[in-house]
Amino acid sequence: MGKDITRFFILTMILSFCVCGGKGELLDLRHRKINVVDTAYNEVVYVHIAVDPYKKNPRVTYEMLSIGKRFHKYGGYDDYQMDSTFMSDPDFNPNHEEYVEWGRQFEDTRQDVVINLETNTIDYYYNKFWYCNRYSEPIPEFAWELEDGEEDVIGYRCRKARVKWRGREWTAWYSDIPVDAGPWKFRRLPGLILKMEDATGQHKIEAIGTKDDVYPMGYVDSLYSRRTREFAQKAEKDYCENFGKIIADSGMLLEPAEELERLRRSKKRRFYAPIEIVGAE
Repeated sequence: MGKDITRFFILTMILSFCVCGGKGELLDLRHRKINVVDTAYNEVVYVHIAVDPYKKNPRVTYEMLSIGKRFHKYGGYDDYQMDSTFMSDPDFNPNHEEYVEWGRQFEDTRQDVVINLETNTIDYYYNKFWYCNRYSEPIPEFAWELEDGEEDVIGYRCRKARVKWRGREWTAWYSDIPVDAGPWKFRRLPGLILKMEDATGQHKIEAIGTKDDVYPMGYVDSLYSRRTREFAQKAEKDYCENFGKIIADSGMLLEPAEELERLRRSKKRRFYAPIEIVGAE
């Protein structure tokens, strides 16, 4: 009982700090630091099924929309679960080997879309290996076409809309929940977007539940390189499509020269199924 009270007290102090703190307060969670920009009060959890058109294999990830008063954030649900463990349990402090083993159960996406409702801007953060890029852009405009058709998603009656945006054609299902938000960067419909899929079948994103957790919302603190959207998207594409060559040329592998050359020629790739097609507007 005493330990539970201690954990509750620490979590309450963390939340109080984040509610009272200004934009950009740094929260140390031991396994990483978070630049806190707002406090989330409501969340929507989505399942995202994406298909790499080269590998043809589907990938299932769980993602979460966090809704605050001044900011919205879209990122990995597993990232939230990892952070929540450290916030709620002050005694959880694994060493490196224990942390690696524990972390295998999570999909550590390190990819955040942070939407500033006061400035109408989006900040995107991508943190994988030495690729730590960020970019800012105005909240995009979406030329939605409202259509006939209804569907139930997690108990909400949703209406249908379509849009062509940055290289893909999307069908969306939006609810009557009065929140201008949805998966990824999508918004500007009469209600909260609960389901989306693109015409190629490479992406299907659907809400599977809601939460009303109150927690500090922000992005992982890192030495990000500020880029343009075009540069960052091309860098992600190159990283995923030429992963073998990039690793071989990085100097990180202590392998014989012939092994490095074999890796360069292997055309080893990472999973790549972008929501936004590089170069498309």
